[in-house]
Amino acid sequence: MPQLAIAPTFLNDFSRLDSGAQHTVLTAVRSYLAGDGDHLEAVSDASDPRVRVLQISPDWSGIVAPSHEGSYCLVGVRRREEAVSYARVYRAQTGPELELVEMPAPPEPVEAAPPVRGPVELADALALPFSDWVLTPHPDHRDLATARFAGSTQVTGGPGTGKTVLALHRAVHLAELDAAEHGPAARPSVLLTTGSRLLAQTLAAHLNRLVSAPDVRARIEVVTVDSLARGILQERTGTPPQTLGDEELAERWRSAARIDGLPFSGRFLVDEWQQVILAQDLASLPDYVRCERSGRMLHLAPEFRPHVWEAVQRYTGAMRAAGEWSYPQVAQEAARLLRGSGPRYRHVVVDEAQDLHPAHWRLLRAMVPEGPDDLFIVGDPAQRLVDTRVSLASLGINVRGRGHRLRTSYRVSQEILDWALPILGRSTGPGSEGYSSVLHGPEPVVRGCVSRAEEWAALSEWIQAQLEAGAQPSSVAVAGRNQWVVRNIAKELHVSGIATAPLDASADVDAVRLGTLHGLKGQEFRYVALVGLSEPLLPPKAAISGAEGDPVALEQVYQEERNLLFTACTRARDALYVSYVGAPSQLLPESVHLAR
Repeated sequence: MPQLAIAPTFLNDFSRLDSGAQHTVLTAVRSYLAGDGDHLEAVSDASDPRVRVLQISPDWSGIVAPSHEGSYCLVGVRRREEAVSYARVYRAQTGPELELVEMPAPPEPVEAAPPVRGPVELADALALPFSDWVLTPHPDHRDLATARFAGSTQVTGGPGTGKTVLALHRAVHLAELDAAEHGPAARPSVLLTTGSRLLAQTLAAHLNRLVSAPDVRARIEVVTVDSLARGILQERTGTPPQTLGDEELAERWRSAARIDGLPFSGRFLVDEWQQVILAQDLASLPDYVRCERSGRMLHLAPEFRPHVWEAVQRYTGAMRAAGEWSYPQVAQEAARLLRGSGPRYRHVVVDEAQDLHPAHWRLLRAMVPEGPDDLFIVGDPAQRLVDTRVSLASLGINVRGRGHRLRTSYRVSQEILDWALPILGRSTGPGSEGYSSVLHGPEPVVRGCVSRAEEWAALSEWIQAQLEAGAQPSSVAVAGRNQWVVRNIAKELHVSGIATAPLDASADVDAVRLGTLHGLKGQEFRYVALVGLSEPLLPPKAAISGAEGDPVALEQVYQEERNLLFTACTRARDALYVSYVGAPSQLLPESVHLAR
């Protein structure tokens, strides 16, 4: 039986190959060792006529030289032409004998995920191209999309229950009714809105495919609530407001609080201002002292509230002097201006409603006159990515008697739901309310890796398996927690020959979608891979440090990260792939930790 030694130079070459090429090399070498055919080829004009080339595949070849014991030594593996050129100039080395090694068995090839299975009534929909599937409502939801309601309506449901599809078809139905009743459109009469810029772009693209009548499409405006608010202020002042995000605000107020010697962190002050004072529209210290701080776990005694109020007034005063705003502030001011000028739409449809601040709701209430079919609201509290809890009734939005709960998922499999629900880390939620899916598919794949190189190679192999099985590249999404992870994924997939495009790329771009976990919100794909879910990256150290030891802020960080991860996992319909390096994030289900 042939023998083959391995040189360090070969191991260097081998480590640079992707997992697919490694599998091919190992298979060819084992075939040679088993005596299965004569794979060694002489090289013409070689400096050392004893050097041979081992045929591995049409694209790859190994360079083989004689060892001291009359057997051969594998010294490298290269692309076919490069291997032949290298073999022509290579001369067998003298020195200690090379140790004969047993080649490891090639890894089992990754198999593509089988298609999901569903009930008979969804058979035709599941057979549709995925680009059509994402626009297809559940048969049971059509009546809800076209019903007439005496006032505002709220629809809640877990992931995969079809809330976004319902919102799209509701907006189209209202626009069609408006066209029939009011004639040619002078301006948009239906507002379809959400808190995410990327989701707003996706909704607009879906509407362009869903609506063929130009007059109906022209009646629907798709814009985020924050963009809507900024536009109103710009109309009044002539310039767009200069807005600051929560993290920048917290950093500024952190420094100011230290200088002032306050016993409150910057994070605590920002959250207290936005989640209590702005949320309840409190205008005076007595109002703040008497208010209920719902959702704020840390008790703040009345005698300490004047100090907090004074600090907030001082810091927001400095913002006003600099012409700076927070996003909820802009919405609050836009709502005030709109109450003076009057509504702008006949109907408002809100998607992913759980992430909107009370100031956003005041603006939306002012956007449409109170009456039949005024606001149609869809969302899921379990997917809340910001800690804003809202009483719609207190903001003039009455949905009593017009609330609907969707309990059946038909856009994500039961296996993915069962795996992801424990991520939420609480006993309440859709799982305890009879929430289930009618689809069934494979269990999520969890891959623990010892290095980032192994993680990238395993990801490439998984994606290639789905593509080779017939998946459209645009139906596959890959996401990481931050842009650093995303950039590294993009480089590695490019090296593996896998084209990528941003999550917001148009539907006709034939490439795997790539972005952050936040970017997946409101999206839908057949296959989703979440990469880099290691303990140092999720939750991010910066977010934990930013809590400054404040137990309220720290608990909020962890719960928001849980909700984010749960939301990202449930963007997959057919298959979910999760990977990490070293220790898995503590936010992953307990089953991941037990399996290590």
